[in-house]
Amino acid sequence: MMVNNQIFVRIIPWVLLSTLLISWEIAGRMSSSIYLPPLSEVLITLREDWIFEHFKSDFLPSLERFTFGYLIGAILGILTGMAIGSSQRVAQYTSSSMEFMRTMPAVAILPIVVLLFGLGEVMRISVIAFGVLFPVLVNTTIGARSCRQERIDVARMYGMSRFAIIRRVIFPSAAPMISAGLRIGLPIALIMMVVSELIGGQNGIGFYLTQAQSVFDIAGMFTVLIVLGILGNGINTAYARLERRQLHWASDL
Repeated sequence: MMVNNQIFVRIIPWVLLSTLLISWEIAGRMSSSIYLPPLSEVLITLREDWIFEHFKSDFLPSLERFTFGYLIGAILGILTGMAIGSSQRVAQYTSSSMEFMRTMPAVAILPIVVLLFGLGEVMRISVIAFGVLFPVLVNTTIGARSCRQERIDVARMYGMSRFAIIRRVIFPSAAPMISAGLRIGLPIALIMMVVSELIGGQNGIGFYLTQAQSVFDIAGMFTVLIVLGILGNGINTAYARLERRQLHWASDL
């Protein structure tokens, strides 16, 4: 019975996905609307455009911006969050400004960043980094503050320096929350990557989307959704496996 339940649980997601795709194909062929192309037509466009021509010219540049922006935002978020979470004085000095900036939608800064940096790579990477920064910062701060005081007291009794306590006591305690923030930042980085490429772009997935829209290529616009879905799912799956491998000890905290 247990084996049958496990097989059932594994099969159901694929059945649901297959049902959705088949329904899309049938609806596209039965509908007279040009705004709903059949799945087969979208897959043909996907093969012709993304497997060969646009993979190098648009997909790889987007992936590079995503990587740099995500890493910059994550590193800044971790460093700032650890500084705020491990020091009551720093938290008092920065709490008001951090709360003000945290509630600001990342998309809202796009016009300002365009004015500051123009329409080049710096603007796009900055927008992605800003979107990632605050989820990571907030989670890191919460994780650092949740470190048990007795652990810090024991470390002080052994003569550990302030930096050593942060590195060897507070940071490991905050690691699960930091990881949660990093995971939250992944889809935000993906969204900001596309948004930044919609404005004045020369390449990238967002640029391809605007080009497809300008020539009324409906199938091409749908391929962007598939590409982003595959990319997002792949990144999330890879991170989940890395998280399980590196933070398997977190349940003992």
